[in-house]
Amino acid sequence: MPAEDKSLLEETIGHFRRIARENRFAENAAVPHDADRCLVCRPEKASEDPFTIYVEVVARSIPERRPALDEDLVAAVNEDLALYGESQTITLGDLEQRKEEAMEAWRFWVRNALETGLELLSVHSPTSLEFSLEDAQGDPARERFVDEKIRFLTDAILGRKG
Repeated sequence: MPAEDKSLLEETIGHFRRIARENRFAENAAVPHDADRCLVCRPEKASEDPFTIYVEVVARSIPERRPALDEDLVAAVNEDLALYGESQTITLGDLEQRKEEAMEAWRFWVRNALETGLELLSVHSPTSLEFSLEDAQGDPARERFVDEKIRFLTDAILGRKG
């Protein structure tokens, strides 16, 4: 990645990490920033695949909002499961012990968090692109990238206790 791309990407990620820390992702379009240096506003400025840039921005922002494994995070995972009609619930201990069923629920939550983030980025500006994790299906490089980000989030969040 060229140095200028790297600089723009880090600025973009920094902006969205700040938004996540302040829990303002739903209103991200209203948060002032230099739109000309934002790769979500100006995806054509990057030499990389815009899909991977958007997924990277979301993946690096999630740990700002959910920095560690705690009861609140377990409640969020269980809320998502219930929202999608799953009767299963998990416990903090299940995730700490990396029980298979809990890890499946965790991956489900991470995918939903990434998907929600992509949806919110699509309304960031009039020039933002619209992506879904489904856009990775059938593209081995994108599928690998999404899997890497799920592993990154697992290591970043489950590796830390609140």
